[in-house]
Amino acid sequence: MDTMILARHLAEALTFPTVEGNEEAKENFLAFLTRTYPRVHGELSVEVVGTYSRIYRWKGKNTERLPVLLTAHYDVVPVEEGTQHHWTCPPFSGEIREDFVYGRGALDDKNQVICILEALERALEKGEEPQRDVYFALGHDEEVGGKEGAQAMAKVFQARGLSFSYVLDEGGAVVEDALPGFFQPFAFVGVAEKGSSMVELRVQGEGGHSSMPAGPSSVAILAQAIARLTDHPMKLRLTPAVEKLLQELSGVGGVQGFLLRRPRLFFPLLGRSLEKISTMNAMLRTTMAVTRIQGGEADNLLPQEAWALVNVRLLPGDTLEEVLQEMKKIVEDLPVVMKRITTEEASSLSPTDTAEFKALKELIGEIFPKIPVLPYIMAGSSDSRKYEPCSKNIFRFSAVKLTSSDLTTVHGTDERVSLENLETMARFYEELLRK
Repeated sequence: MDTMILARHLAEALTFPTVEGNEEAKENFLAFLTRTYPRVHGELSVEVVGTYSRIYRWKGKNTERLPVLLTAHYDVVPVEEGTQHHWTCPPFSGEIREDFVYGRGALDDKNQVICILEALERALEKGEEPQRDVYFALGHDEEVGGKEGAQAMAKVFQARGLSFSYVLDEGGAVVEDALPGFFQPFAFVGVAEKGSSMVELRVQGEGGHSSMPAGPSSVAILAQAIARLTDHPMKLRLTPAVEKLLQELSGVGGVQGFLLRRPRLFFPLLGRSLEKISTMNAMLRTTMAVTRIQGGEADNLLPQEAWALVNVRLLPGDTLEEVLQEMKKIVEDLPVVMKRITTEEASSLSPTDTAEFKALKELIGEIFPKIPVLPYIMAGSSDSRKYEPCSKNIFRFSAVKLTSSDLTTVHGTDERVSLENLETMARFYEELLRK
């Protein structure tokens, strides 16, 4: 595969500002895909869902084998107003510079869209035929919840009684410096996603002039409630996925390796160390973080009301109702009214002892030799959870090798992908299509 052609295709894809509400950009992007990948759009069945999403189907030789589903999305988040000048290249210029393609969507998730279609186009050019049916669900609204895209496509599959051997979406990657104390890269495969719900804390106060306060103000009570919730995090809990992750790390040897080989037995000890690492803490408990707060509009007035929003990230196995009850106990003696604003429960947990996970692990090993493959729980959300009714094997992995600093560009400034990563990702999908 010609890497520069691949890079130019992605670069052009990045020039379409496919943010929420820009329907013209979405239409133009889909037209670009049609003319750039003529064989895909001429030889595969292509179904329109929700106006801007697409289901591609490539028929395979063996109809008795369960099909596979690849997913990706082409919508992108906006560039924060006032930050455009911080970019090395304009965010929607799709510029190739010093072996990188710059632009919003370069890592999330137009790189995946282009590499999947590139692999399909090349396979069709060579006259190849898959061993089983391959579906590709292309979403247009993942960044705003995926209701008209992935959710609608999942309903189409359900209505047809379709089940998939596995679903593969964006999510994990090969990360070079992800775990403190381990000086090697790891390939992280997401096997679950935490739920993200919003809870409101509201306090009513007396109000009045600040020169004559009659007890704690609504702001002071709210601050006390927030401090308590911060000081009383949810309990640590070891899920099967993280247990497997820790066991895979046990090759370090010594006392550390001995403990990691038996993570459930030694969890009381391991947990106290692991919770100090933010990435591990997020995989071991439901977390609570205050993201917004409001109280008072004048310097000399006691606010009658103060409120805060808490983002609750639910670990698989916890429910928002259970967590709400726990939060209420922590502040039960304070006049705080607590209510849910939005509810998104955690996804189900995909097993790692299946033939499907083993096959994915082997493929990753072919593309990234000698790099350990670890299951993990994603703190964020993707379209993949919408397809849970269609498969028990939902995996989240992007075949790119990144550093922690690279990850900060996703939804941030200077989002970019290297030509080397593009070539690797396209090769990953080429090999996957042959399996």
